[in-house]
Order: sequence, then C-alpha cells, then structure tokens
Amino acid sequence: MKIAANISLMFNDLPLQERPSKAAELGFQGIEVQFPYELPVETWQALLAEADLPLILVNLPAGDLMQGGDGLACHPKRQNEFIQALELSLPYIEKLQPEVVNILAGRQVAGFSEQACLNQLIKNISLACKTLADYPITVSCEPINNLDQPNYLISRASDWQALAKQVNQPNFGLQLDLYHAARMQEPLTQLLDEYAAALAHIQFADYPGRSHPGSGEIDLQAIFNQLKQLGYSGWLAAEFPSASTDSYAWLTQLKYNP
Repeated sequence: MKIAANISLMFNDLPLQERPSKAAELGFQGIEVQFPYELPVETWQALLAEADLPLILVNLPAGDLMQGGDGLACHPKRQNEFIQALELSLPYIEKLQPEVVNILAGRQVAGFSEQACLNQLIKNISLACKTLADYPITVSCEPINNLDQPNYLISRASDWQALAKQVNQPNFGLQLDLYHAARMQEPLTQLLDEYAAALAHIQFADYPGRSHPGSGEIDLQAIFNQLKQLGYSGWLAAEFPSASTDSYAWLTQLKYNP
C-alpha cells in the first residue's frame, strides 16, 4: 500500500509537531500537509527524518480561503499576493521535496465574471507550472464540491479538464478527492476510467459524512482494485478529521498494491 495521512486534519488532538510520528506509528507510509508554512522548513526536515516518512503533498498558500474568503489563485486583484505565496513556498518545495504541489482554485469573486476568475486562475497555474518545471513534482488543482464550499470555482473533474486544456503544461495534473466527487454525485468508477491518465494524486474519505472508510457508502476496496487495474501508481491520502485515539483498523484491512 501507498497510503498517506493528511496530518492537517488527522490526529487533531495532538500538536502538529507530534503528528508525523503518529502517522508512522499507525502504519501510514507518507504524510501530506495542507499548509506547512506555520513551521520553519528546518523543523519539518527534522520531523520527517524522525518519523522516517516522505512528505507527499502541500498546498500553495491560499490567503483567506480557509477562513471563508475568496482565496488568491482566481482573484483578479490578488496577482501580487499569489506571486508572493509562490515565492514563500519555494524553500519548502526545494528542501522537503513533495511529489505534488496543489493550487486551491478559490471562489468566484463578487463583482467579477466566472470567466474573468477562470482567466486569472489559468494565468496563475501556468506561472506556477513554469516556475516549478525544473522540480520533480506535479502541480495540481483539486476539484472541491461547491455545496460545502459555496461558489468554489473548480468543483467537478470536467472543470479541471477544461482548465487543463487552457493551462497546457506537461507538469499539470489532477488531484482527485473521492469525497468531493461523491458529494457532487459524480459516478466514481466512471470518473476514474475517464481521467486515469491525468491522475496525479488521490485523496479519500467516505461519503456521506467525510469520515473513515466503512462509515459511509463508498466501496473503497473496489475503488483501490480499480485503480490497480488502471495502473495508477501514485499515492492515496486519507483526508478527514480524526483523533489519534480513533480506530485505524481500516488501514490494515484496505489493500492497495500497485
């Protein structure tokens, strides 16, 4: 298995600095961190070395998005802030070597058309792809459902596909979160077949409820089997709120051997 833990959401009863070691103790093979920038890059290097785990994914800084704002990437008036966010991320990318750097699209900005926001997003993703072209990473953009996140600009895989055609960069891929796709009532089996060649990273939580495997309706073992048949060799990252004291029996029950 190549299953990572998103420690920004998981083990949320522990200080962030204790979460990498907890992930290793439970048997996860890597971690992802939504926004590592609150800790110095040297601290992360030490934490990863102590846990003996790779860092799989980070997001670029997203401004006020997590507080309910519009974010940076699609905001026509925040170009300079996006450039600053990209510059801030570079030491973390260089020294921590994540495989995927995700750009959160953000929400359509009041007073601007959807197309104006899409044009800005295309511009910023293209800039990030070109800036990071010499790194062994994939730049991604994750569709996030617009039910939990109203007015989110990229909410379906088809939105990503239209975006990718405009970005037209070889290091741009699809980060697919199975929970968000299920929340949008997208057929997961068909979705994986259609977008197999574009998949850069997969996150999972059960649906409904966004909780651990087995808590909802998604047959994750069947999904993992399908991914194996499709030749997917990337990571699967658990991303849902949890405490360190929760049961993680599902981690040994799910099998994924690419």
